[in-house]
Amino acid sequence: MRKLRIVCLAVAGLLALTAIAFAAQTNTYTVSGGVKPTKIGTKKKPTPVLLNFDYTVGEQAGQRPALINQYDIFFENGQVNTAFFPSCPAAKIDQDQTDANCAKGSLMGSGNVENAAGPTSDPSNKALSCHLDLKIYNAGKQHAALYLKGGPNDPRGAAKSCPLEVNKAIDATFVKRATGTSLVFDVDETLLHPAPGFDNAVIQVNSTIRKATVKKAGKTRGFFESAGKCRNGKSGIKVTFRQVDGTKATVSTAGKCT
Repeated sequence: MRKLRIVCLAVAGLLALTAIAFAAQTNTYTVSGGVKPTKIGTKKKPTPVLLNFDYTVGEQAGQRPALINQYDIFFENGQVNTAFFPSCPAAKIDQDQTDANCAKGSLMGSGNVENAAGPTSDPSNKALSCHLDLKIYNAGKQHAALYLKGGPNDPRGAAKSCPLEVNKAIDATFVKRATGTSLVFDVDETLLHPAPGFDNAVIQVNSTIRKATVKKAGKTRGFFESAGKCRNGKSGIKVTFRQVDGTKATVSTAGKCT
């Protein structure tokens, strides 16, 4: 009986270790953002604005977050005018392997993306950090190009470096909604799995779309504009994160408006 008890305890211990090794990742999210100026325009007279948008991704048990392969970022009262400005599609950037040939005036924003990478088989491993510079280009026809670039030995130091060379543009689509606009895009497999057997998880994004303006029919129009209603002094931002396993989470926040 004593031997049987020892065997049972050993099996129980093995099962416990297995459960730890393959514990499901449960992501946590925070979202923040807003526009300047905060005054909401009207459909006849929209307000050109600067847009700030940031988010973080964590994991409930402190593991590396589960991979996210699709984003739907909704900006209440937001509207976009891609036809008013020069464009640089994601396909062109990828073909050239640089954004140096993008048309002047097509760069609409910038930011950074911080990542944690590790073996697919071990979600507790967050040993590799990867910093990527983000540039946001107008891509025309209600599209944007999200250009990510980084690599080892960045002259700005280790905090601005990435162990692997990354040079990739993501094609994103602006989708008109009843009360605003969404930016929707899928993440390329080469970004999710930069090397065989490794996962690269986004943990933080900071981004700004500048207040770009142009004169059209005697009116000042913006690349990104606000038009609609300010409800209770807030204008909402709602993000739906879809993980590679199909799990979805929607997180909302609100910026000030007048």
